[in-house]
Formats: sequence, C-alpha cells, structure tokens
Amino acid sequence: MRKSKTTKRRTPAEYKNIKCQNSDLETSKYAKYAPIEGPCTEVVNVPDNVERVLCHRCTSRSASGK
Repeated sequence: MRKSKTTKRRTPAEYKNIKCQNSDLETSKYAKYAPIEGPCTEVVNVPDNVERVLCHRCTSRSASGK
C-alpha cells in the first residue's frame, strides 16, 4: 500500500503582503516589464520567507515579450 505524503500547510499568520518589485523601477531587475504608465501598484500575498516578488501582470508581460 502506498503511503501518502504529509505536507506542512502554512497558517494565515505565515504570510505577508509586499509590493511588486516593479513598484521601484530603479532597483528592479525586470523594469522593462513594468507598466507603461509608471511603476506597478500591485500588492501580492506571499509566504514570510519571500523577499521580492513579481506580480502576475508583470510576469505576463515578461512571458509575452511586450
């Protein structure tokens, strides 16, 4: 019989909200995928151990090459 894996689930307290890294275009690695209008304003809910994140809109622009 196959054993199931035990996965550790995070509690809501183990998450934080941070801005997309394209909110500061001077320090972002992916500034060329920021919105044309200016810095990105998206906020992303991520686990505590994450320091920087690219939001879904900026990620989509990087994948499409626009």
